[in-house]
Amino acid sequence: MYSIAFEFETEEEMKQVAEELWEKHRITGELEMFPTVQGKFRLHVYSEKTIKDSILEKIPGKRIQAKGTYGSAKPKEALDIHD
Repeated sequence: MYSIAFEFETEEEMKQVAEELWEKHRITGELEMFPTVQGKFRLHVYSEKTIKDSILEKIPGKRIQAKGTYGSAKPKEALDIHD
């Protein structure tokens, strides 16, 4: 499984990219979306195959290091210190 993560300023932008990856580029696997405690929006992509660089270069979000949260109840970045 190939994983990559992006961070966005708005939830709308994140959802638009997720929809494009799923519908237009036919990326299969899992897409995980959540707000961060810093007020950004994170998209983790767990693809069944490698995503072409030409597709990744067109994504407007900031590419970040994907953290291994797949399958957890709540991503670490979304946890509040009071949870």
